[in-house]
Amino acid sequence: MTRKTLKAAALSILACTCLAGAAMAETQLAPEMRQKAFAVARVCRTDLATYCNGVERGGGRIAACLKDNAEKLSSPCRSALADIRQQ
Repeated sequence: MTRKTLKAAALSILACTCLAGAAMAETQLAPEMRQKAFAVARVCRTDLATYCNGVERGGGRIAACLKDNAEKLSSPCRSALADIRQQ
């Protein structure tokens, strides 16, 4: 997974899980939230490649893919997503 894809995944995850679908530009995210989103994307990297590889970025589609595949995700990925939702 490329850095650009990882970045897009992180932002999609953050937008969907923390902001309840609100669309935010990258520049509007606080640096600490961007870091958390990137951390989730790194932890979920294999899951993203396995379950969401062909999903078009944007509009919360990657986050929706992760949600649709929640039961199949690795334990570390599920934990990372749960941690970011609690914030």
